[in-house]
Amino acid sequence: MADRNEFLQMVRDSLGVASGRVIEPDDATAFFEDQSGVSDQAAAVREHADSSRADLLDEMADAAEEIGWVIHRSTSPEDAVAAVTEICRSAGAKSVLRSTHDVFERVPVDAALSAEGMAVSIATREPSDDDAVDLERRLELRERAFDTDVGITGVDYAVAETGTVVINPRQGVSRLVSLTPPMHIAILEAGQVLPSLDELFLLAHDDFQKGAHRGMINLITGPSRTADIEANLVIGVHGPVEVHLVIVG
Repeated sequence: MADRNEFLQMVRDSLGVASGRVIEPDDATAFFEDQSGVSDQAAAVREHADSSRADLLDEMADAAEEIGWVIHRSTSPEDAVAAVTEICRSAGAKSVLRSTHDVFERVPVDAALSAEGMAVSIATREPSDDDAVDLERRLELRERAFDTDVGITGVDYAVAETGTVVINPRQGVSRLVSLTPPMHIAILEAGQVLPSLDELFLLAHDDFQKGAHRGMINLITGPSRTADIEANLVIGVHGPVEVHLVIVG
């Protein structure tokens, strides 16, 4: 009889799980490990993501394309702006809602999209101590998100093993941007790709212990898919019909 590690390896081989993990699965689930140990492992994960950025980007592109992302490779921020603009132009977009991810400081899409006649807004709101005012602002953002043609976000991480884009919702990074418009464009930069979900959950654990992560994690693996009891697959019921991944690097 195979032992536990042999059994798990057989499962990984059957699923075609990518090699090159930085940590072992047992390490990723060591929830009660002291903070310094988690931080040391997290530092090793981040160092690997940076040193292996080119290979991980290629692995991510292949996996993402296989599960439904439309891939656009860009060699520079300028190329990325052009790619985003062309995607929106080809879709006939009139309105765009974007997140406040830092990537937009390096990939400034607003001016290019506005020059094409598109109305560009940012998914942010001023919080208020007045509950009624705060609710009104939340509803206004929700209405904008449902009425917009394209939602554009950066990413916080990506997972090469599954072709998954990872977004940590927070002020200015509402889940509405990636979920409610019929088209979602995500901009991914070199150094953001992790080998597997194990590394992702380790980093989330580290961020949580440091107080840097307080909410949920959005895992986006291709366009929205829904199947009924007869396994009839429908695209776009609970999210975008079309998803584009612009890879910079």
